[in-house]
Amino acid sequence: MFLWVGQSVNNQWVESVFGVPSPAHIDPDRPGLPELDNALNRRVHDVIDHVRSTRPRSMRLTVVRQKDKLEVVLRQFLIEDRGHTELQMSYVDFLCHIHKEIRNQLS
Repeated sequence: MFLWVGQSVNNQWVESVFGVPSPAHIDPDRPGLPELDNALNRRVHDVIDHVRSTRPRSMRLTVVRQKDKLEVVLRQFLIEDRGHTELQMSYVDFLCHIHKEIRNQLS
């Protein structure tokens, strides 16, 4: 399980969830999240616990900061959600469709 933290995330959010002043201070080698005594930290832990409870195997949490070397690894796991119906186009299909429509308009 990956938790991606962008560089422009609110510092108060980082302080509440990780107990550090900014994303640059998050230790990506630390396993999991610290247990802090605040509502936001508990809510993030609850979300992670809920996701873990729906999986047959335990998932280790890896924190990935934007622009870190692990971001490349994270991107390999991302896939495009095609939606719930067959009528929805993927982004690439949509671009091809728009390109075709523009070509038709110009001819």
